Amino acid sequence: MCRILFATGDGRDVAPLLDALVKASENDPYKEKRGRGKQHRDGWGYVLLKGGSVRHYRSMKPVFEDTEAVESLRGELTGFVTLMVHARAASQGVRSLFNVQPFAFSSRHGFTFWLIHNGDLDKSRIIELADLDEKELENASDTYAFATYLCRKLQNPSLSNLLVHYRTIEETTKSLFNTATLFHRPAGDFMAFITARMSDEYMKNSLNYDYGKLLVLQKEKLFAVVSSTLELYHPAEYEVAPNETAFFVRIREDAFEVETVHL
Repeated sequence: MCRILFATGDGRDVAPLLDALVKASENDPYKEKRGRGKQHRDGWGYVLLKGGSVRHYRSMKPVFEDTEAVESLRGELTGFVTLMVHARAASQGVRSLFNVQPFAFSSRHGFTFWLIHNGDLDKSRIIELADLDEKELENASDTYAFATYLCRKLQNPSLSNLLVHYRTIEETTKSLFNTATLFHRPAGDFMAFITARMSDEYMKNSLNYDYGKLLVLQKEKLFAVVSSTLELYHPAEYEVAPNETAFFVRIREDAFEVETVHL
């Protein structure tokens, strides 16, 4: 599975979280204790929203080896920014650039979105829910199937609609349903939706819990949700995101508003 980062606010507060994700992807003690190796090296990517522009990047290089791209991103972390980063350790789907996140989709219903996910979902069930062909998606990841479901079924990214469809996919959770999605509508507005969900069976194991929990860091000029390992490399006043929690984030030109809801 993977390490993820969502952050919106002052770029100076976001930069240390990016550095922590790079370090956590190279040396993750929580992953190692589970007997799964210590690295997340199956590609990485990000979406950066800044000053009315969006940059989307994906690479098969491990994030801790893609020095030039990381330095370029770090140099953009000034002023008000929104950033999503994903470092992959493949569990479903082939190891290829195709399955590196964030995924980007434009819906027939008139909005665009970028999505990252950490965990395992029942891919076959999602394919059924989305009326897709399982053979066509044989090499795609469960997250890609989930993104395709949203593209087909989500009519608009209002909070009420998001809860309906994310709760539907939540029922397919095998381990973790930790997600972050950035939405953009034709009117120009942006919003993000972040979920923290761990299956009951998965969280019975304390090693799984330590690895899978999401942490929330909130200040006057920062809201961030990050994978657990980041706290080892950037100590701060995190709070553990309660299980079955979602965050709806309205993003303005230079400000954000967060609403917390039960998933």
